[in-house]
Amino acid sequence: MNPTHIKGSGKGKRKKTENKIPLTPGILEDLKLAKRAAKDPEAARILLERLGPRVKYTVMLLVRGDEELEDLIHGCLLAILENLGNYRGTGSLEAWAGQLTYRVLMRLLKKKRRNERTVTLTPDETGISPITPEHQTTRAAMADNLAFHFSQIPEKRRRAVVLRLVYGHSVAEISHLTDAPLNTVRDRIRVGLKELRKSIDGDRIAMDLFGRNRRG
Repeated sequence: MNPTHIKGSGKGKRKKTENKIPLTPGILEDLKLAKRAAKDPEAARILLERLGPRVKYTVMLLVRGDEELEDLIHGCLLAILENLGNYRGTGSLEAWAGQLTYRVLMRLLKKKRRNERTVTLTPDETGISPITPEHQTTRAAMADNLAFHFSQIPEKRRRAVVLRLVYGHSVAEISHLTDAPLNTVRDRIRVGLKELRKSIDGDRIAMDLFGRNRRG
């Protein structure tokens, strides 16, 4: 913020002004929970119960079939607990955890890929299979099915679509997180959504879950 003159001071002094974002009751509660969870195991458990499902869902959508999926989820949740002191209440805990999850996940994947031979997977080699209608009765199965459809989208476009749909990040925020130009992010989201719609076309349950995620 640029300094401004204080009118009527007579001494030409400058004073910095801060444009503070008002804290809503929800954000204040999030700040209190984060502070408690950094010290109290019970509060940490409550926080993880709240954030865990979305973190798991994010990892499932961003990572094509991986036998170390649980390790990646655990790494992201651990990073959230270790960084609670950095939560400043500029947004909800979910939004903050979402950005942290993305950064940590990309770092873990990069480290993993350095330690193994890079393999380009085709959709049939992802390790994720469509869920048959008779098995599409639980929320977990529905999420697995949608994860299959997300796995059909190339990696960079998939990341942009997940950040947009799951966390509602703006194009500017996604550009910052993925270190990509704004127009590139817009194009990735546009093409990625088109590919996702094409994949789920005819899958009634996936279309329903996809629609609810877009509205949410």
